[in-house]
Amino acid sequence: MPPRSPLDTLPEPVLTELNQRLVANGFSGYIALADWLTGQGYSISKSSVHRHGSALQASMEKSINRARERMEIAKALRGASDEDKAALMEANEMVAMDQIMDLFDASADLEPAERLSAVPKLVRAIADLNRSAIGSSKWKREFEAEIRRQEREESARLATTAAKAEGVSEQGVLRIREALGFVV
Repeated sequence: MPPRSPLDTLPEPVLTELNQRLVANGFSGYIALADWLTGQGYSISKSSVHRHGSALQASMEKSINRARERMEIAKALRGASDEDKAALMEANEMVAMDQIMDLFDASADLEPAERLSAVPKLVRAIADLNRSAIGSSKWKREFEAEIRRQEREESARLATTAAKAEGVSEQGVLRIREALGFVV
């Protein structure tokens, strides 16, 4: 396991203030931020502050990109058919699973006890996601079954119309409908 960053030892209020300053400075000015930390009583190098700032910036950009993806999905859902919505929901579930796996990978830097305490939360998130996927899958199967039923009904209607136009008796039409699986 890699050594812990000196920034991991900072109290939460100091780390929060550092992160706010990083964002406010546009992720620059690392020397001044290292000097500020020294003034606060913490000896942390410019390089450590830079690594932390780069990781924070990458994390923020990733979050922003994911938010944009969700917004695009929401826009696409507005005018989408039910079938398209099902496909988008499935894609969204895959994105969520990727995010959970990213969290698990990120937990590699934690102490073993901290990582162990994060595992139940990740497992719960995966279980919730799987329940959602099962629900989506069930909805998709039911939707597809309904589409097939409607298509068969339309076929039966067309066959009935064509049979009547050709002079087939009502009894003959009933037999055609029965053959197509429509008991009258």
